[in-house]
Amino acid sequence: MKVRFITYVNCPCGHRGSIVESIYDDGQSHWYQATLNDLSHSGHYDGADRLFAENTPACAVCGFSLTPEHVDSSEYMTRQIGRHTANSA
Repeated sequence: MKVRFITYVNCPCGHRGSIVESIYDDGQSHWYQATLNDLSHSGHYDGADRLFAENTPACAVCGFSLTPEHVDSSEYMTRQIGRHTANSA
């Protein structure tokens, strides 16, 4: 089964991008991949959030380094609820 979580990130300059997490598990094959859409990997984040620490997103327009604080609060809660549901299954 393949599951996707999309986290939308808003830069202070007004640009919006996303981090797409894809998880695949069919009982025989397991993989995880996170990709950046309309963002670059040139950010600098050294915090506890694994998604941001591993992908270091930055705005593709102005280069501003993005952190979990730049996630829309409703999007962030959706991501956390989705992770909790996926981990408890």
